[in-house]
Amino acid sequence: MSAGYEGTMLLRTENPYFRGMFGGQYDWLEVVKACYEEAGRTDEFAGAWIAKRVGWFPSLRKLVKYGILEKRGETVRRGSRAYYAMPDREGVGRALRELGYL
Repeated sequence: MSAGYEGTMLLRTENPYFRGMFGGQYDWLEVVKACYEEAGRTDEFAGAWIAKRVGWFPSLRKLVKYGILEKRGETVRRGSRAYYAMPDREGVGRALRELGYL
């Protein structure tokens, strides 16, 4: 098994949802899917780029914790933007396909 695959499956079983700023529950795997697609376009991406695609979410740090993403370099823009990469895009894609997100 790969780290991205295992992390995505673990996220699905342990903590698949988050509460939005204005109520409602949202699916972390939609955020993972957006990260997967962005990682197909570029090596590194910012959380703000993902938020433009899926709307507000708490932070990408949770996905780093699960081994789905890794933080790259130092935070920039006076501490307000970090860049991330998906080191095991293939494994994440396999998990998303098995879960019906791709």
